[in-house]
Amino acid sequence: MWAFVLNEIKHERASTESAARNDAMNLATAFEAHVHSVIRLMDIILLDMREDVLEHSDFHSYVRGEVEPYGSFVAQFAVINKEGRLMYSNLAPEAEPVDLSDREHFRIHRDNPDVDRLFISKPVLGRVSQQWTIQFTRPILQNGQFAGVLVHSVPTSFFADYYEQIDVGPNGSIVLLGTDRSVRAIASGSPIIERYGQFKVPQSKPYFDASSPERGYFEGVSSLDGEYHLGAYRRLNEYGVVVVVLLAPKDFLAAYRERRELLIVSAGVISVLLFAAGILIFVLSRRYFQNTASLRLAHDQLSQFANTDALTGVSSRRSFLHRLEAELARTGRHGDCLSLLMLDIDHFKRVNDCYGHPIGDAVLKQFTTICTRMLRSRDLFGRLGGEEFAIALPHTDAEGARCVAEKIRLAIAQAPIMTPGGTIPITVSMGLACTHVDRVDVDQLIAKADGALYAAKHEGRNQVRVAGEQQGQF
Repeated sequence: MWAFVLNEIKHERASTESAARNDAMNLATAFEAHVHSVIRLMDIILLDMREDVLEHSDFHSYVRGEVEPYGSFVAQFAVINKEGRLMYSNLAPEAEPVDLSDREHFRIHRDNPDVDRLFISKPVLGRVSQQWTIQFTRPILQNGQFAGVLVHSVPTSFFADYYEQIDVGPNGSIVLLGTDRSVRAIASGSPIIERYGQFKVPQSKPYFDASSPERGYFEGVSSLDGEYHLGAYRRLNEYGVVVVVLLAPKDFLAAYRERRELLIVSAGVISVLLFAAGILIFVLSRRYFQNTASLRLAHDQLSQFANTDALTGVSSRRSFLHRLEAELARTGRHGDCLSLLMLDIDHFKRVNDCYGHPIGDAVLKQFTTICTRMLRSRDLFGRLGGEEFAIALPHTDAEGARCVAEKIRLAIAQAPIMTPGGTIPITVSMGLACTHVDRVDVDQLIAKADGALYAAKHEGRNQVRVAGEQQGQF
């Protein structure tokens, strides 16, 4: 009897820790997607603004109109000249220039004039905004020369507020770290001293080791609060940040410890009252299996949530790319071909700006409904982000895929979207790539289709362009 009790305790602990690991990694995966989409949006804003920073005579009015829809999402939008002087800030456009030549985000671009990339700084206390913000920056290039830096400041609370909506337990933490070991943003159930300032996470942590996997688990004492944690991390090397989710054993093992105490007490009673103990074991066992079923159901629901875009109901980006890779492997084995369509709703930003995001969401839902009606059951349809979608057509060559794309394009153009805000006509631009998988991998296929999509939008939108149609089939 005692052997059974001890084995049950051991098994329960292992099951609880395994479930906590899965929960931590699932949360880290969701936060990685959120961070990736936010950073991508920041870079799009910077690239869009950079094209106009040297062209608009009334730059302040232009910036005010551009950033107003984002509200508190933008703490400050600023321009630093090549000497490191703050020449423009939407918070104080007429103020005297401020010397920012000591800021890391300025020095990085000044000292690397040949590198045009997005830089994400550690949190700094703004000299104009007086807020703790993360600086997203791009260099300003004029005639191929370094001419300054474009700065988009986002409050650290933007990330922290989002993280705090997720329950990681009273002693758990969600942290956005830079690969320079500095804390970018944090949400925690317990107070943490020196969140930003000079505090740095020790270099010995596995998520800073470039030779370690980009995603994995971590157990040990956290340098953030000195407590033992079980966690998961996902490193975004392209942006130099790491998402870390830390769960405290005192939280996720609380129920287990209660059940362990109950089992031990029950076993003592069983030693004296065998009949009563038999009944008690039966009740506890049934409760245990009920809890296991509930955990399994919750896990299945979480998996479904991770694989489906919550707004449109089509495949999420991660799920679509996974299925596309599997489909390419299958078609490669059979010597078949596969076509990929990249779709982008034309001028979708105007819909959000003119009608608001709820109407924009309604447009996306009806758009996916129309597209789904035109597809076969074996076709893959996913949302890659924002208004960008992708469709994979197995067993379909370029000509067949072009026909499908034109049908979708015409169906969208001829069916104005009915919304509570009125009838909204929309069009869609598409890029098409077709290949055998023994000649190109997933990333190359997406790049070809994306290039064709760019050409379609560049040449007037509301059209379908085929990758390589001017140079021949690749």
